[in-house]
Amino acid sequence: MSKLFIELDRKFNHILIHTGQHYDKILSDVFFEELNIRKPDYNLRIGSHNNKHYQQISFLAVRFIKLLKLKKINPDLIIFLGDSNSVALSFFLKKEGYKIGHIEAGMRSYDKRMFEEINRTICDHCSDFLFVYHKDYKKNLELENIRKNVYVVGNTIVEPYKFLSNKIKINKVKKFILVDIHRPENFLHSKRLINLFKYLNICKNIFKCEIIFLKFKRTMKELKKIKTNIKFVNFIELQSYKNFIRLQKESFFIISDSGTAQEEPALFFKPVIVPRDFSERPQSYNNNCSFKLNINNTNLSWKKSIQWIKNHKNGKIRMNNNWLGKGDTSKRIINILKQIL
Repeated sequence: MSKLFIELDRKFNHILIHTGQHYDKILSDVFFEELNIRKPDYNLRIGSHNNKHYQQISFLAVRFIKLLKLKKINPDLIIFLGDSNSVALSFFLKKEGYKIGHIEAGMRSYDKRMFEEINRTICDHCSDFLFVYHKDYKKNLELENIRKNVYVVGNTIVEPYKFLSNKIKINKVKKFILVDIHRPENFLHSKRLINLFKYLNICKNIFKCEIIFLKFKRTMKELKKIKTNIKFVNFIELQSYKNFIRLQKESFFIISDSGTAQEEPALFFKPVIVPRDFSERPQSYNNNCSFKLNINNTNLSWKKSIQWIKNHKNGKIRMNNNWLGKGDTSKRIINILKQIL
């Protein structure tokens, strides 16, 4: 959203509200600093009060609507991006009569185990204006009978990536594989975690690479419960956004269950192995940007993934990142907003 914030400030009376879902420095403040985002007008600090998702969303709804009423804020449009718990607020705001805009609309994994899938579906059905990254997402919405005010604008990730990429110095380091695992579909299932480390060990031996694994709290908590060899892995603390991009660039390849990790590496043609059963970004697979790994299948899928990496490195297959758009998404959204408002 960083580049869009700048354009919104230039063209509209723009009020920026930080929900505070993430409230520590490495998951919040660092983005404002590194991407030159101005200080929010308000911070609701919902993350520091509640642990459960239903507590968080309930607290957010009460505090957000109370803020609008107390400060007499009567927006023509309230814009959300993505699929975090924050976008579930759209349900309450719609019932209060507010107009909603959703950026990153139409993404579907069709995996109802994901909180994100529920959040984004709710937000799409509550939204008056929907901004989708790709024509495939427009088709997803059409299947759900959402056809009005849907705009294909490209992916917002391209602009901040280009902004940061020019500031990143790549270091010559020992060859390594970067691992980012934080989705419940992986860390809550011991079999999947055990298989993941078996797979990492295979990759380490085949590609002669160090394994660098980001220490997400919930993942590390579950790792303590399983009996498998994790000593060959180098665990590191979570990184700032800028450092994370640098690590992605420096890595031999990436293993990640993150959504945006299927987007950012494609911009610099870095292959990604995705240990997930479903994905809301099929374009990444279809354009050779990532490979969906069946972490439960220790034979066929694993062998295919190893060969896929080898084919990338020897130039037998090439990525196409055109599905991410041209890097003008914020201007496209602003031009549409000017018309509809």
